[in-house]
Amino acid sequence: MADYREDIKNILLKEKNIILRGAPGTGKTYLAHEIASILVGSKKDERDRIGFVQFHPGYDYTDFVEGIRPVQKNEKMGFELKSGIFMEFVEKAIKSQFDDAWEEFLNAVKGAGPKGYNGVEGVNNLIPYEKKGDGVYVKESTTYLSKNQIYRVYRGLPGVKMGGHDSYRKHIVDKLKKSFFKNDKKYVFIIDEINRGEISNIFGELFFSIDPNYRGDTQNAISTQYSNLHSNEDFKFFIPNNVYIIGTMNDIDRSVDTFDFAMRRRFSFIEVTAEESAAHMLKNEKLRSVVNKFNEIIGKDLSRDYQIGASYFKVLDASSDEKMICGI
Repeated sequence: MADYREDIKNILLKEKNIILRGAPGTGKTYLAHEIASILVGSKKDERDRIGFVQFHPGYDYTDFVEGIRPVQKNEKMGFELKSGIFMEFVEKAIKSQFDDAWEEFLNAVKGAGPKGYNGVEGVNNLIPYEKKGDGVYVKESTTYLSKNQIYRVYRGLPGVKMGGHDSYRKHIVDKLKKSFFKNDKKYVFIIDEINRGEISNIFGELFFSIDPNYRGDTQNAISTQYSNLHSNEDFKFFIPNNVYIIGTMNDIDRSVDTFDFAMRRRFSFIEVTAEESAAHMLKNEKLRSVVNKFNEIIGKDLSRDYQIGASYFKVLDASSDEKMICGI
């Protein structure tokens, strides 16, 4: 099982977006969670760094990206712009990546002046800064730049509402992106039953953002359908390089051919066959043999889409009753 998962993990690392497809019960959702766990690499961080949603025909853009939602305040009903599950997840990944880079930047300028960061690759000739609290002072100046201000500029917004000194902030952002941003803290978002939703309605303009070629840079940020309702109308959205997407789908419900081409070309489709499912999920050798013969007949008479995955036989696999196994 380890090599099998490792192969899929390596494809995901390279392609950013994959879809595990095949017959029902082949363990695609379970496999997706296993691969996500391997990629995250830390059990304690899985809750924050692995996202999950299951698509269905009623799921839409407002659930996934953002939209107007009813809220209750002071016993009065109203409506507010709320982030969808995917946007919330991506924003968390963006902030985490920025936080890590910011900490390294502060360590680089510790002690003030060039001596504090001369040994850090790509930071030479940086405008001299002096660390102070959660931000820095421009050396020999009263200009104070906080972490929050730098983050706002990184997201394409003014550092402060009244403006001013953003040239310094942009200088820091450029250095953060060039020398301190890393992709070692990975986030994985799993979309179960991805083919049961109306993909174009759910993703909208995010077809551009999920493209591996347009990841990881604010230059490729896009305006969403609700950008004008954000507190700052200049708000734009992008997906960083440390976010990976795993979809799962049953071919019998809706085949790959039903996806529009814009979606298909942004994902790598990996088939999880019934035979592979039996080999990796069933311990009992006799049971594996029976299941494979059974699926061979189904494949000839119908198609592979109608074959039966190993998850249907997990109870038998745990049983020691050989007569029951051979009698199915």
